[in-house]
Amino acid sequence: MSEEEPPNRVDRVAILYILGGIPTIVAFIVILFLLVGRFPSIPA
Repeated sequence: MSEEEPPNRVDRVAILYILGGIPTIVAFIVILFLLVGRFPSIPA
C-alpha cells in the first residue's frame, strides 16, 4: 500500500492546485484591473 499512496497524494495536490490556484489567479487579475480602473492615479 505504501507504493500506491504517493501518486494519489500527488494527484490530490495537483487537482487542488488547479481547482484552487487558477480561479485565485483569475480573481487576482480581475481585482487588480478593477482597482486600476477605479483609481487611475495609481502609478503603474
